[in-house]
Parts: sequence; structure tokens; C-alpha cells
Amino acid sequence: MIKKIVFLGAPSTGKSTLSETLAEQFNSISVAEYGREYWIEHQVDRRLTPEQLLHIAQVQNQWEDEAEQKAKGYLFCDTNAFTTWHFACHYHTTPLPELTKLAEDSWQRYDLVVLCDNDIPYDDTWERSGDANRSEFQQFLNQYLITHGIPFVKISGDIESRVAQMRIALDQLSSQTEQSMSTLSFC
Repeated sequence: MIKKIVFLGAPSTGKSTLSETLAEQFNSISVAEYGREYWIEHQVDRRLTPEQLLHIAQVQNQWEDEAEQKAKGYLFCDTNAFTTWHFACHYHTTPLPELTKLAEDSWQRYDLVVLCDNDIPYDDTWERSGDANRSEFQQFLNQYLITHGIPFVKISGDIESRVAQMRIALDQLSSQTEQSMSTLSFC
């Protein structure tokens, strides 16, 4: 049984690095952020259309589904449809209804939601929207998860600290699974 873990956080909070590091350490797979690749190739004046954002969320889910077939133990997902929905809200105010539905349904796809803290230095690369947006996005994500009762783990510190925190979270996740399985009875 594969456990799916999604990493959330504002831009430049270490999601990709952590996802890739854990996939390597657990000999499994990290699902990259399709939106980043797509944005670099297709953006016009640093924007994408609502239809393009829907496409990103759909492909992200497809990549996860395909990777799950090859994963071993854990599948580490760099982002999810909710993140794409959040960008759509930020840039277009009202996302397409299909994207909103994907975002709402996304929480059922994961066994563990991880919020990467913005306590690491901001990597100011050309494709990012600035440190001010990072703080705003981070605050929104944190509040959304709390307000909507979505269980999550918040990790912080350097990569070694984050990996150590994730190992504890994954051990707890595995223990919960074993406990719930031990209460099952078969006829």
C-alpha cells in the first residue's frame, strides 16, 4: 500500500528539495511540479489563463496517478491541485469551477499533508513572484488548512532538520496504518 505525501508551501519553501531528497532516501518517487515547467514555457507577461491553470491541475493529478504505480512505500508529491487553484485565485480572482472542484477533491488524495515553513532564505529566481508574495501565500495556506480542518504537519529548519521531522511523521503515519489494520477482522 502506497502512502501519498503532498508538500505545500509558498514559492521557495523547499518543497522540491525535500520531496526529491525523501524519494531518494526511501528509494521511491517524487512527483515534480508540472505547473513550474508549464509556466516557464507558456507564460505571457508572467501570467497563465484560467484554462491553462485547469490544465496544470489535471496533468499534476495524472502525473501522481502514473507515479503511484511505480512508487515504493511512499509517493512524494511536490504540490497539488489546491496550489494551482490558489494561484488562479491570486491572479484571476475567480478560478474555473472545474479547478475549484479539483482543489476541493485534492485533500482526499493524500495520506499526509505537509506544510513547508518559509523560514529558509528566499531564492529570488526570475520565475518567482517575490518574497512579499511568499509571505502572503504562506499565511493563506496555513490559515486555509486550519480553517478547513485539514490535518497537516508543519516542518521547518534546514534540509537535515526537515528530513528528520519527516521521518518522525512517516513513522507515525505507518504506525497509524498498522493500528487501523490490526483492528480489522476478516470473515
